[in-house]
Amino acid sequence: MKTGKKLIAVLLALVSLVTFTGTCESPRTLLTIYEGPKTMTSSAVANVSVNGYELFVYDVMVNHEHIWNANTQPSSTPVTYFDFSGKAKIVIEMPGLPKPVESAAVLPTSCGIEPVVDNGKVRFFITEPGQYTVVFNDSVNQALHIFANPLEEDVPDRDDPNVFWIGPGEWVMDAIVLKDDQTLYLSGGAVLHSIISVANAKNVRICGRGMIDGSDYPAWNQPGSYARVPIDLNHSKNVTVEGISIVNSNCWNLNSYSSRDVRIDNVKIISGRQNGDGFTFQSCTDHVVTNCFARTWDDSLVIKNYSGSTKGITFKNVQVWTDLAQSMEIGYETDKGLTLDPEISQVLFEDITVLYNWHKPVISIHNSDDAYVHDVTYRNITVENAFMQGDNGYNKELVEMTLQNSSWSTVRDEFGTIDDVLIDGLTVLNTLDGKVPRSRFAGQDEEHRITNVTFRNVVILGKPVTDLKDFKLSLNEYCEGITIQ
Repeated sequence: MKTGKKLIAVLLALVSLVTFTGTCESPRTLLTIYEGPKTMTSSAVANVSVNGYELFVYDVMVNHEHIWNANTQPSSTPVTYFDFSGKAKIVIEMPGLPKPVESAAVLPTSCGIEPVVDNGKVRFFITEPGQYTVVFNDSVNQALHIFANPLEEDVPDRDDPNVFWIGPGEWVMDAIVLKDDQTLYLSGGAVLHSIISVANAKNVRICGRGMIDGSDYPAWNQPGSYARVPIDLNHSKNVTVEGISIVNSNCWNLNSYSSRDVRIDNVKIISGRQNGDGFTFQSCTDHVVTNCFARTWDDSLVIKNYSGSTKGITFKNVQVWTDLAQSMEIGYETDKGLTLDPEISQVLFEDITVLYNWHKPVISIHNSDDAYVHDVTYRNITVENAFMQGDNGYNKELVEMTLQNSSWSTVRDEFGTIDDVLIDGLTVLNTLDGKVPRSRFAGQDEEHRITNVTFRNVVILGKPVTDLKDFKLSLNEYCEGITIQ
C-alpha cells in the first residue's frame, strides 16, 4: 500500500485481553482493556478501573470558553475506554480535582445510573456499551468521559495486503492516503499523530479502537499552520468508519465532501480548538451516523452544500456536547458552489441527546444562500442542559430557522426556502435560568418563506408545551404553517 508515510517513532504498548466469569448478577462478562503507549503517562487527574483492572486515562483537549476567541487556550479533560459485554463495575478516583469528590452524576440521564460516592470514590455498574460522562461536584470543568465499546467484531486480517495495520503504541506519520478496497485498522492502545485521506476512492474501511490525535499540529488559524482534518472523505463512496476516537484536532474532525454511501458507527470525537466541528458533511448523499459521540468547540452535527445538493443524511443515537456554536446545524452555507437549484433534503436527526449546549441554538437551519431546504425531521431530541449564552446577548435560541444573508453567504442576491420540517419529541431537562428559552423563525420575503414546520411532543422543564406563545417562538411575517401539537 502506498501511503506516503514517514515513520518517526514506533513505540509499542501491550494489549490486555481479559475474559472471565462474572458474578451471579452477570453470568459471563467479556472485557478487553488496552494499555496506553509507553511514551505517554496516564492522567494524574483521574484513576479509573473496570472490574478491578486499571485503565489508561488520556488527557484530551477541551474548551470551557463559550464565546468565540481566535486565540483561545484549551484546557483538558480525562478520557478512557475499553470493550465489554455483560456487566462492568466502574470505580473512579479524581486526585486531580481541587477538592475531594462529594457528589457525582453519570450522563446521559436516560441511562438511569445513580453512582455511589464514598470516601472520594465513585462506583457504578454498566450493562450496555455506550458513551458515559461523569460530572463531579456539580462542575463540568473536569468531567470524565468513558467510552465503553462493544466487543470488536470483523477485525481485518493484518496479513491482507490491502490492510494498513497500526498496532499499539504512539505513532507519528505523514498523511495516510487510502485507495480503492483498502482498510486502515487502528488497534486499541494506538495513538496516531497523522491525518487520513480518502479521495476519489470506493470500498474503504477505517476501523479499530485506537485514537487519532492532532495535538502535534498548532491550531489551523495560527501563523504558519493550516487545516489538518483527521479523517477527510472527498468524492468517495461506500466508506465505513467505526470504533475509533478522534481527539485534539486542529480544525474539523470527520469531514465528508461530495461523497456517498458512508456509514459511521461508534466514533467518538472530542475537540477543543477553533473550528472544531464534529461530523460535518458538504454536498453528500446517503450518510448514516449511529452510536457516536461528539464534544466540540464548534458545530457538532453539520450539513452544508459546497458543490451540489445534499440528500439522505441520518444521525441516530448520537450524544452531543457543544461548547461553542450549534449542536445540530444545517447551513449557513447552502450553496457555496453556486449550484443550479441546490437542495438539502431527506435529513433525519433521531434519538439525539445533547448533554450540554453552551452557546448558540440547539436545532438550527440557517439557509444563508438560495437552497431549497425541505423534508427535515428531528425525532426524540433530549437536551439535558440548554445553557445557550450566545454572542453579546444574541443567538441564544433553542430552535432557530432563518433565510438571511450572513458573513458565510456566497449567494447574496437570491434567497431560498425552508419547508416541511417536523420536530417530533423535543425534551429540555434544564436551562441556564430555569425558564423556557426563546426560539426564532425569520423568512426573507413573500417568495422566500419558512413554511410547514410542525412541533409535536414538546416538553420543557417537565411541562408539555402546546402553544407557540408558551414555546416563546418569534415569527416574522414570512413564516406560514408553523404549528405546535
